[in-house]
Amino acid sequence: MSVTAPAAAGLDLAAIAACLRQQPWVAQWQITQRDSARQERYLTFLAVESERESASTTWTIWTATTAVDGKQGEASFTIQAGESLAALQDALERARAAAAAAWNPAFTLPAAGEDGVAQAGLLAPDALADAGISADAPAAVTSLTQEFATAAAACPWVRPSTLEIFLTTHDRVLLNHRGLRLRERRTHAFAEFVLLHRAPGRDEVEFYHQTEAASLQALALGARVARAARCVRDGARAGPTAPGVQPVVISDEYLAKLLDSFRAHADAGRHASRTNVFTLNEPVIQRRSGPALTVVSDPSVTSLAAYQFDEQGYAPTRTALIESDRLVGVVGPARWMRVLGRQPRGMAGTLVVPAGETAPAQLLTGALEVIAFSDLAARYDTGAFSGEIRLAYRHHADGRIEAVTGGSVSGVLTQALADCRFSRETTTCAGYHGPRAARFAALTVAC
Repeated sequence: MSVTAPAAAGLDLAAIAACLRQQPWVAQWQITQRDSARQERYLTFLAVESERESASTTWTIWTATTAVDGKQGEASFTIQAGESLAALQDALERARAAAAAAWNPAFTLPAAGEDGVAQAGLLAPDALADAGISADAPAAVTSLTQEFATAAAACPWVRPSTLEIFLTTHDRVLLNHRGLRLRERRTHAFAEFVLLHRAPGRDEVEFYHQTEAASLQALALGARVARAARCVRDGARAGPTAPGVQPVVISDEYLAKLLDSFRAHADAGRHASRTNVFTLNEPVIQRRSGPALTVVSDPSVTSLAAYQFDEQGYAPTRTALIESDRLVGVVGPARWMRVLGRQPRGMAGTLVVPAGETAPAQLLTGALEVIAFSDLAARYDTGAFSGEIRLAYRHHADGRIEAVTGGSVSGVLTQALADCRFSRETTTCAGYHGPRAARFAALTVAC
């Protein structure tokens, strides 16, 4: 096992803050310290090929000059652990020159105790961390390795080819010149693997999958291996996809990516710069049938987008973005919220969509259920999306289920949502928590 650690101590948070206080040109400053500890393992055919531990510390420093006529110079830079005080001073000289050339609308960092700002005394700094990762990452990696091997063994038609695991603990400390000091810990679990399958009389094929989550439980590696094993087996005997405009069911990470488009549509920066597609209080969907869409930003709901304070120290706030198919809220950095005349209430967090009312059987009958796309995402400007089908199931009205592959699914998100139905089942994927699946009444399937 190889181990990489930060270089010998050169700087720390206190030394950087002291140096900033001595700069006569710096009227405002903020330091964000990030400490990361990662455990990695790489396996080939269940044999450990390599294992590595690494740790790093970085400080991102933001500075601003005194405001003049509503404008201030700003500059930011990053310092790595092990760098010297002299290196920091050199970086500050470069920042001084950059700030003199980059004037922005005046912006004041928040102070401890201000309205909307996170309060250190009320935070539970470890609330978003999985103790199984942060307390003993090597043991967690071993547990995931065993989970992978057990799940693959339960599917004898596949051979486990490769597995990569990355478990990371992130500690973040925010300190500014107005006395604000906050700390939080988060964890991140990532895995990618390849399964092999050889159908009788055919060449061996592979199925690649990757997943990430904030905890070991949410990673659900065993369940994902089982699903991938079914995909590679059924994909080997799948027939062609029938073209036409038809009902399509999209689920899990693919549905999450589509709905995550509304995060961008509610971004305060886009509205402040007038590059927004939709206008506040106007419809984003022309509803044809089904329940109206509701989308909420809630950083307190556990996901990869959850946080306890945003990049400037504001507390997380539950904010409605879409209600009754209308864009009703915006979220974003404090600077842009103030430009819009709104009180900063934290950045966007977990995107939450209420569970639907449709049972799985009703969702799937007569529909094409796409299990795996090559990729799927909606364009910000038009909402158009398209994805190649790696594997899907045709659910016939008589109860038959047929595996198909090839072709593509396309549509326009705002039109597709106009008569979609959501599942009762919910899931958490990346920064999304909501219905596991959605049935879109009429998407275009092309071959």
